[in-house]
Amino acid sequence: MIRQVIFCVLFKTKKNGRWKEMSKIKRGVLAAFDHVTACMLPIIPILLAGGILKIIVMLLTAVHILSGTTEVIMSALATTPFYFLPVFVAYSAAKHFDTDPLLALASVCVMLLPDFASLMESGERVTFAGIPVVAATYAYNVIPIILLIYCMSYVVRWLKKLIKESLQPYFLAVCAILITSLFGIMVIEPIVSLLSGLLADGLEIMQMRAPMIAWALFAAMTTLLVSTGMHWIFITLAITQIGVTGVDYGIMVAFLISNISLAGCDLAVFVKSKTADKKAMSISAMITEFASGIAEPSIFGVCFKEKTPLIGNIFGCMIAGAVQGLLTVHCYTFAFPCIPTILMFYSVDDPVNLWKAAAVAIVSFAASFMITALVYRETEKDSAD
Repeated sequence: MIRQVIFCVLFKTKKNGRWKEMSKIKRGVLAAFDHVTACMLPIIPILLAGGILKIIVMLLTAVHILSGTTEVIMSALATTPFYFLPVFVAYSAAKHFDTDPLLALASVCVMLLPDFASLMESGERVTFAGIPVVAATYAYNVIPIILLIYCMSYVVRWLKKLIKESLQPYFLAVCAILITSLFGIMVIEPIVSLLSGLLADGLEIMQMRAPMIAWALFAAMTTLLVSTGMHWIFITLAITQIGVTGVDYGIMVAFLISNISLAGCDLAVFVKSKTADKKAMSISAMITEFASGIAEPSIFGVCFKEKTPLIGNIFGCMIAGAVQGLLTVHCYTFAFPCIPTILMFYSVDDPVNLWKAAAVAIVSFAASFMITALVYRETEKDSAD
């Protein structure tokens, strides 16, 4: 409901003195984010498992408990959920779009085949039937796979109408795999890689030219992004960056700021509120934020419900985001940003980065707590309760 209200506000235009809703655009955007969310949610436990394993490997290697082939095997276990992310996304998307999961897996796995991956990474000019093929890295990808399986669902329906039922066992699978795989390699992946690259380059340019302003604005928007589902676009970009380059330039740091900021808002409501129900809700939401990084109880149960804590969240995130841009904080492992996963910001090559992440988290918590405590007011009805 809240997501629809926000988009109703965003997608209105003034014409002939009246506000008219651009309903088609709104429905299209909402549907796109809903599809991405639905495809990603079943995969989150696998990604969290990989992130936790990476943190464990990192910690045990730092204290010299892991070494040699044991370290290599453990690192392989931790990397697998991310490297084969396109496979998991293909299965999840196939279930969501109600198409054959095995056909989806077969269409996507060709992109991870060692020989094919080596060809894409060789630097040679690659063509298919004389048509140039854009070199791309398919491991760690999310959005191109969701789009591909979405298209495949229509391809399979079309083929079922075109091919006689008696011949489908022989020709349906081969035609679906051939069309889907080539369409992904020749069309979808190049386009999405170009757009993702432009977005990543834009974030990197902002980090270099106006980091304090850029990350202050981005951090201030994170709660609204999460509430509308738009955060998945940026999270998938961060996952891809970490998988391909080994570092995310600040997206996950901004979500750390947002989560800790919400916890600060929750604590302020707990301190200032005079009603037992609000105190219980705010303290449970704060504990959930700190322990798991799950933001929805705080966003919908505290900030949006009480209104004034959202002010503390936005401005607290803005202050901490400016500090993030000043310090230049990176992320090296994917996990939901919270206290137990703080090591996602640690790197052997950049150990100080962890302390920078801790610093922006403290600033976010303190600023959000103080601002919320100043602006928070209970209505007379609430006080009477």
